[in-house]
Amino acid sequence: MKLLFQKIGDGSKILLAFHGIGQDFSCFAPFAKSFSQTYTCYLFDLPFHGKNQYHPHDWLTLQLWQQSLGQFLTENHIERFSVMGFSMGGRFALATFATCSGQIDDVVLIAPDGIKQSLIYRLATHSSLGRAIFRRVIGRQKQFQQLGRFMQKMGFINKSVLRLAENMLATPRQQQLIYQSWVGFHRLAVKVDTLVDLAEKTTTQFHFFVGKYDSLLPPNNILPLSKQLTRQKTVILEVGHTKIVEKVHQYYLKNGIF
Repeated sequence: MKLLFQKIGDGSKILLAFHGIGQDFSCFAPFAKSFSQTYTCYLFDLPFHGKNQYHPHDWLTLQLWQQSLGQFLTENHIERFSVMGFSMGGRFALATFATCSGQIDDVVLIAPDGIKQSLIYRLATHSSLGRAIFRRVIGRQKQFQQLGRFMQKMGFINKSVLRLAENMLATPRQQQLIYQSWVGFHRLAVKVDTLVDLAEKTTTQFHFFVGKYDSLLPPNNILPLSKQLTRQKTVILEVGHTKIVEKVHQYYLKNGIF
């Protein structure tokens, strides 16, 4: 699998950045331009996103990611680097750390996926029956809304999550993208204990940014990992999920980059 990216900046430090579902490399372009004298940033298009119209014969696994990332690092003569990921991109940032922990200086996780797995995600992706139901439901807005309201009533999700999900699944293209990403990436996962063990063997610094009003990936989602790390910093921002990358950019402009 060939990795597709945009390169911004010519700084002596290297940063790899991974966006969330429904975005592309431009998610981090303002950030990369602001710090272009310090960092050379490689901003990736995740599979199924932007110019990366990757259609796997199987799910994306940690082994395949390690092979693809290794080829990218070799071709671009990269030895040490930092990594940043937002939302689903956090899953890719964690997978990158797991495969290259000895080469990474900093890991920046912004409202990250990939630490605490929700019941809904597990049910929708981990069995053939679950995937079939998931594909059917998200393609039928009326059924999806009925299921969403039922899950809200039962306390599995709150109203703001349901509203955000409805917006993210408003068109057939969005529905396809969510299905491909959820199912295609569900095996790109690293156990928290493995991440902690690797972190304790390196000098890597972890930086967590969470949104106080984020109902999609709330602040406590990071705790299974963050509370076990010796070298970590957590910043809680006064923001929800969709604007948090912008707020992180502002934070580093004000306080200085890592």
